[in-house]
Amino acid sequence: MQNGLQKFNYEVFVSKTTLDMMLCDTKQPNIDLYQLIILSESLSNKEIEIITPKLKDTHSIVFRKYLREPLDEKKNNMDSLGIDSWIHSEIEMDVLRELISEYSNEWDTIFTKENDNLHFEPLDQLMIGFTKNQKKCFQVLYDAQSTCISREDLCNYIWNTGKTKSNLAQLSVLIKSLRKKLIKKGFPADIIETIWGKGYILKRYY
Repeated sequence: MQNGLQKFNYEVFVSKTTLDMMLCDTKQPNIDLYQLIILSESLSNKEIEIITPKLKDTHSIVFRKYLREPLDEKKNNMDSLGIDSWIHSEIEMDVLRELISEYSNEWDTIFTKENDNLHFEPLDQLMIGFTKNQKKCFQVLYDAQSTCISREDLCNYIWNTGKTKSNLAQLSVLIKSLRKKLIKKGFPADIIETIWGKGYILKRYY
């Protein structure tokens, strides 16, 4: 795969050291400049669960390579962490090229918006188009005034059932969808920041 990507003039960087640093939670490597990260099929699901949220904090596109198609339940669990696409280890290079192109266009659109002049509506108008739970989530993050809200507190506020595995998975999907809606409204891609091991912060840009 590495040789195939290089034939398409993609620069490829392979690093086990970077992986070890993320798994050990030591000083985090500078991965902000990597537009696409492909997670090897040699990584365990546990390792994926540890590093994917950290990768998504940099707004990178994350692909997960596999040898055998995972079960839907396991795939959904991984997707809730922020996996953008699944690719077979024997994927044809022209298919991978088009897949990368598709996600790269989305990535460029997001970061181009960060350089635009921003104009934001009043809060009630801003939440037009949000689902009920998205409104709840946004409101509590907004009221926190740029302080971190724990995942447990968000689960309690949104579902009133405490922090369960199901709620945590739903919360990850909810945050991801809410962030996308805010980006479409003109906010920077880091409008909702994930504080690893703690919770989320809604940054105040207005």
